Amino acid sequence: MVEATAVTASLAKRLRELRLSHFPDAKLTQAQLAQALSEDEKVGVSTLSAWENTVTVTLPPPSRLSTYARFFATARSVEPMPPRLIPLADLTPEEDQARERLESELFRLRSEGAPLRSWRFPDEAPITIICSDLSRSDEVKLGPLSDEDNPNYTELYSYADLDALVGLFGHLCSSNPTSSVRYRLGSEARSEDLTNHLVLLGGIAWNDITRRLNDSVDLPVKQVQNEKIHSGEVFEITGSDRFGEQFLPRWKNDNPGTPDKPGMLIEDVGMLARLPNPFNVNRTLTYCNGIHSRGVLGAVKCLTDPDVREKNEEYLEETFGGSNRFVILMRVAVVGGRTISPSLNNPGAVLYHWPNQTPGN
Repeated sequence: MVEATAVTASLAKRLRELRLSHFPDAKLTQAQLAQALSEDEKVGVSTLSAWENTVTVTLPPPSRLSTYARFFATARSVEPMPPRLIPLADLTPEEDQARERLESELFRLRSEGAPLRSWRFPDEAPITIICSDLSRSDEVKLGPLSDEDNPNYTELYSYADLDALVGLFGHLCSSNPTSSVRYRLGSEARSEDLTNHLVLLGGIAWNDITRRLNDSVDLPVKQVQNEKIHSGEVFEITGSDRFGEQFLPRWKNDNPGTPDKPGMLIEDVGMLARLPNPFNVNRTLTYCNGIHSRGVLGAVKCLTDPDVREKNEEYLEETFGGSNRFVILMRVAVVGGRTISPSLNNPGAVLYHWPNQTPGN
């Protein structure tokens, strides 16, 4: 729940208006509407009341708004009484068009009223993603298409964390349709890039910009070498009563392998951090980092994957109260070769967070 503004209350007003005025001859009570909507999935009167509350707003999930649109798309929902939910397959073409229009309107109102959107920047300022440069690595062998003299040269072959970059770039563009969103290798970043909303993707190994910014901001976490891990740098706490605590990835059979033949990774560690941009305090600096690329991708997916992002946004709001300064270290599971999107509310998912270093405090 959030305290209402004129924007956040718009959806609540519209839902109440639909119930009381959409069908003039049937002023529905909340109990009647709840009973009808429950034919799709059970919903209580108290829940409908919360969705219509214009003082303290509770946003319905999108699936519920789809049910609202189906119900109010046809007068047959209340003719005859008591009200009922017409099956989607039974709607006429005209009724289905009305449903689509109403659903689009309700989704728009919900989007405008949603207060928790970490990747939405209302100031419409430019956004720059700074990526690590694989060409600077002695360990990574780039293919012939990374050679500028090759007629099939592909610039992105030099970019690390491509899975994370593609997902994040698309999400930033859709969440900020009037903002310029660009990506740069750390070695190619310009001075004007650094005063935008800045997103650092990946660690310090092949990125001088990330290394320089780490020296400019007061992060309570750093990445260090650990003799047990050959394939990346682990996270270590530098502040609080947990000073010096390290967080390591997990491997199948507890075998990290060797530098030439790494073991099978089953759990990485990701870092999501948000701070003011030290080059422009009116803009933000966001870290999406990990011990390996799996951790980087998990840090990105926790706020872009529609299956988990809303609950994760709620976690951020409840834990940090909308603050522009926080750090989270999270477990990132790898199952069947797939990076699983972290759900921050799951027990044990958050390894460390700052401020209030112990989850739940």
